[in-house]
Amino acid sequence: MPKSWVELIEEREAQLGADTVARMAKIFAADSKTQLKTIGAALSRRELATARGAAHDLVANAGALGFIILEGAARDCETACISGDHAKATSSHKHLPGLVEICLVQLRDRYKLT
Repeated sequence: MPKSWVELIEEREAQLGADTVARMAKIFAADSKTQLKTIGAALSRRELATARGAAHDLVANAGALGFIILEGAARDCETACISGDHAKATSSHKHLPGLVEICLVQLRDRYKLT
């Protein structure tokens, strides 16, 4: 059975230390909104390379914190950008803000982020 997010984050804390993971959570909280805006703006201008870069960063940040659903969705957007499929990239991007918000709620609850 797949691990829950709590199990994944507890593994990260055991591996890296709770303070380090808390700092990673703060970085995710700050960067994810910027990454979403960058992806959206780039897609509206059809700048797939720029959108790909921001999607890649979101993949990495989500994966580091065990947000596997967000990681996969951001990877779908990144892959569509790489293949030049603007329509698929735009469609994939539409799911990202809601997923990011779910992740931020989990981080706020666990790390008391504001």
